[in-house]
Amino acid sequence: MFLEKLGQIKKARENWLANYLNPEIIAFCNKQGIFLPPLTNPKDSDNNWGNIKWHIRNRLRQSDDLIEMFPQYLNKADLLADYLKNYDLSILPLNLTQKEGVKKFLPELGFTPIIDPYGVQRECSVITREFSGKKYYLSTYKKNYGTLLPIVSNGSTRIICPIGCRACYRGHQTRFKNPLLLIHGDGSSEAVSIPAPDIQFNWLVEEWNTNFVLAGVYDILISGGEPLMLPNQTWEKILKELGTAKHLKCFRICTGALFLGLPFRFDEEFIGLLTNFRGKTGVQIKIAAHVSHPENITPEVVYFAKKISTQGIEILPQIPLEPEINFWSNDLERTAATLTRLDRLLSLTAGRPYKWIIDLQRGISLLSAIEIWRRLHDRHQTEADVTRPTSLAILLPIPEGNLNLSYHSLWAIKMEVDKRNNLVHYRIPHPAGVWVDYNEPLQKGVNDTPQRLKSLMI
Repeated sequence: MFLEKLGQIKKARENWLANYLNPEIIAFCNKQGIFLPPLTNPKDSDNNWGNIKWHIRNRLRQSDDLIEMFPQYLNKADLLADYLKNYDLSILPLNLTQKEGVKKFLPELGFTPIIDPYGVQRECSVITREFSGKKYYLSTYKKNYGTLLPIVSNGSTRIICPIGCRACYRGHQTRFKNPLLLIHGDGSSEAVSIPAPDIQFNWLVEEWNTNFVLAGVYDILISGGEPLMLPNQTWEKILKELGTAKHLKCFRICTGALFLGLPFRFDEEFIGLLTNFRGKTGVQIKIAAHVSHPENITPEVVYFAKKISTQGIEILPQIPLEPEINFWSNDLERTAATLTRLDRLLSLTAGRPYKWIIDLQRGISLLSAIEIWRRLHDRHQTEADVTRPTSLAILLPIPEGNLNLSYHSLWAIKMEVDKRNNLVHYRIPHPAGVWVDYNEPLQKGVNDTPQRLKSLMI
């Protein structure tokens, strides 16, 4: 019975917190309203909660366990069983302790992810290498960006992530077990392999150092799947290769580990690898950390965020706007309250929030997102500037790359309601000198009339 296991999970957690939280962290959590379970008498011999392998082993993975824990699936058992044939269910122990935050990891039956919604697999934006008659993926590079965006894996076509976000933007691979595809300009595609990480970065750095088109690139953002599933020995090899990149000035890791169930991954050895690399190369290191709900800020996060930041590694929290998790188009007051608390907690715990991201897969209206951004941040009222994320971003599948929005964007946007196809079409000017075509589902009372756009322009 998984409920019995959950009891064991909670006891392991309480024991670890009693062992590792100092009075300063306890006082901070109490002051900020971060939930602290009862702290039992510490037992030095019981350190399961701090062991990342233990968390991986004790994930919720089976349909029967999901139904036991979340009765809303009880009347959908057949649909659930059928859905999980192609869906990699994974809910980590820490996320199971959250009442609202766990919703991010509950499978949405019938949801089909968009393949490559942000254009990181388009041939026009991908660096590949042919070797022994086989095509290998090295990195994504969008036109005129200062950043390389490599996806890492374990040396196969699969991309693995145990964190289990139900609407992962790379969910076609991570949740639905599909190979990484290289998408050609004519819409056709082919599976492409990802080399072992040390080989991938050896080839990538070689390309970076010799291709004049990449001479202006100074930053690298490593993503997955979950890149921190690679062991420290592999990261040591990656850093060795990056140490020979002559243009590199900034190094980022895009990860869900810190806030979404695996903060323990930031062990002393791994942090030491990063700080030693910075000391030898002068390259700045940042952690771009995915977070969605105030409950994702746990005492464990506070503990490890402090360890990271005291070593001079900047944390950049990025927040995808997600329906029924942190965004309710029919209840903007609840949305504002949830995102306000999340921004405040992040600014006090991990550093200034980095960005909000409009999730193209999930149907949040552009208009509603801009309205919330205006309420909380553009008007510079009620909130301190330190809580303001740097941007409200749409991650677009075009070579010119992503687009930042604000309240002032409303005066430039062109909107057309297509009721026949239940779509809303926008045309948005891009700073690269092109117009972006952007579509979203029509939602009654939210974006079903151009008057909605005009009503916000006051």
